[in-house]
Amino acid sequence: MKKQSSLGPVMAAIAITLVIAALTGWGLVALGVLHLAPTKADGRDGELEAGADKLGKKGGQFVCEVTVSTPQGALNSEPKVYQDMLVAGLDPEAGAGWYQGEYSITESRKGAFKMEGTKAFVSRPAMFERFGQMVTQEEFTIDLTDGAFVQTLTFRDGTRRHMIKGVCAKFIKAPFK
Repeated sequence: MKKQSSLGPVMAAIAITLVIAALTGWGLVALGVLHLAPTKADGRDGELEAGADKLGKKGGQFVCEVTVSTPQGALNSEPKVYQDMLVAGLDPEAGAGWYQGEYSITESRKGAFKMEGTKAFVSRPAMFERFGQMVTQEEFTIDLTDGAFVQTLTFRDGTRRHMIKGVCAKFIKAPFK
């Protein structure tokens, strides 16, 4: 008697498995669950790199992970350094911007917005005393190429001090298409 080979059923099982895997992958791509090689403009990184053109008239909101460095007393005293999260917004149509600040720019007291290349500048005049000196302006920038966030206070004597530095990502609400 001749032994039957199991090669035929094994090959059939492999072929069926490959067909099922291919159909499942095609279905995931068709549903938008799986993305094959998104271009920079379509990917999440492309949203920051697109700059002012992608920002649009309505602007956008950003979630930022920052390091805050605040002097304890006078401006030259040892700073208190800690990590924090904040939200910033840019509204090119209104010519305004804001972040969840504690000085002169807040969500309710927006600053003047302008774009220079891929860097968004938001500034607001100020007149209050902090760290033993008179603050004359607060500003922040968001570089739309890498998400870099820098908040700066300008004092009456011309001294400028970076108080907050970090990285932002564009905040996108559902649906995530």
